[in-house]
Amino acid sequence: MNKRSMIWALIGLLLITALACSAFERTKSPQEPGTSSSTSGPVDSSSTSGFEVKVVNRSPDEICYVLISPSEDEMWGDDWLGEEETIEPGDTRTFEVPAGTYDIKVETCGEATMATAWEVDDDLSLIVGDPKATVRLLVVNNSDTEICYVYISPSSAEEWGDDWMGSMESLPPGASRMFYVQPGVYDVQAADCDDNGLAEEYEVDLTDDTTWTIGD
Repeated sequence: MNKRSMIWALIGLLLITALACSAFERTKSPQEPGTSSSTSGPVDSSSTSGFEVKVVNRSPDEICYVLISPSEDEMWGDDWLGEEETIEPGDTRTFEVPAGTYDIKVETCGEATMATAWEVDDDLSLIVGDPKATVRLLVVNNSDTEICYVYISPSSAEEWGDDWMGSMESLPPGASRMFYVQPGVYDVQAADCDDNGLAEEYEVDLTDDTTWTIGD
């Protein structure tokens, strides 16, 4: 996959227009930290103090995008992997990040979020997936509502348990999120930012890869 063929092909105003059209995919959620409109890409940290971000891919999928941007920025900025570089299942990639506080998002080649980390200012190992979690659950938000909570609970459990996205991640309209689960039967629920249920399914057989599309 040529990950940024459109970016290389466009120049000047066409580049600006393309970025504007895809802003929802690279804009941090309103509930996430940040008010600045600046963006950030890979920076040479050889002449300044900084820290390491290690992305460990334990999922069954390639990682095609690693987005690292200052926490105060509204936009995710550039992909820190090269045009043709990916992180294969089982591989690890270390990034040298200048001193500061950053948010991190890791995506599949289809730009589905795989993992995030927020307000990182020290060495971090971001582990994506789990060798035992071999089943993909792709949640696609085709609604007009931002999803802030996704619950995935064994059907035998009486409680929903923890939100699988964490306190600062959300899924805006038009975006998708990949979750990796151990094979089994689950109940799933998606909720808005007020924790009001938007959709739920019960006794979902997650022994094979599944796509859950949430609409209005």
